[in-house]
Amino acid sequence: MFFNKLKSVIKTPTIEFLCHKEDYGVLPEPFPARKLMPEWFKALPPKLNKENKFKNSTIKRCAPFLDAMNVGWIIPLAADVEFITNEDAGHVEYKWQFYRTMVENHGREQISTDHAPNPNNPKPPMKFLNYWAIKVPKGYSILFVPPLNRPDPRFTCISGLVDCDGYFEFINFPFFFNTPNFVGIIPSGTPLVQAIPFKRDELFRDYEARAFTDKEEEELEFTRRQRSTHESHYRDLVWSRK
Repeated sequence: MFFNKLKSVIKTPTIEFLCHKEDYGVLPEPFPARKLMPEWFKALPPKLNKENKFKNSTIKRCAPFLDAMNVGWIIPLAADVEFITNEDAGHVEYKWQFYRTMVENHGREQISTDHAPNPNNPKPPMKFLNYWAIKVPKGYSILFVPPLNRPDPRFTCISGLVDCDGYFEFINFPFFFNTPNFVGIIPSGTPLVQAIPFKRDELFRDYEARAFTDKEEEELEFTRRQRSTHESHYRDLVWSRK
């Protein structure tokens, strides 16, 4: 009974996604990143040829790969957007039927100069407009990245880090359209970014680079000996499910 009461007192940090009243029930909602598992990953067997032998595990058994896919939330595209590009994706046209603006242009001069052209040239910088505002507890920021380990070949959103605890506003997502000679619709609900909250005061700010001490050399060799006794040492004995 005491521990049940204690659980009710300790509040778990909560992220909130909020929208205009008229948009609620219309916009596709953000969802946990763990629910976005691509079909190729689902179809991949844990073992090659289903044989239980050494060194034939697939990436499906790689816990760090899976953790990267599971952490945070996915923010999807609000409505269908039609794109048309030319032979080098240097010219992009777009349109939609939604009652809110979906895409806007950025000026090329914002990302590139003549003597130091942006690697994405000639693709124009654009941005998807997002209509979910985000609330996080004091001291938290959010890292926005393209969905990890499952890139969309058609476009790439630019990564960014926002102190959302002090900035209550819609955060839009700059992007480049990758595909030349494209004519088609990017449908509503398409994943745009993965939003990963973290507590700022837990970031490492100090660092050093040095050689191993003798003790650390011993620790490294001990870990390697442990790994040699069990094929999935990290996954089965070290890793904690996120």
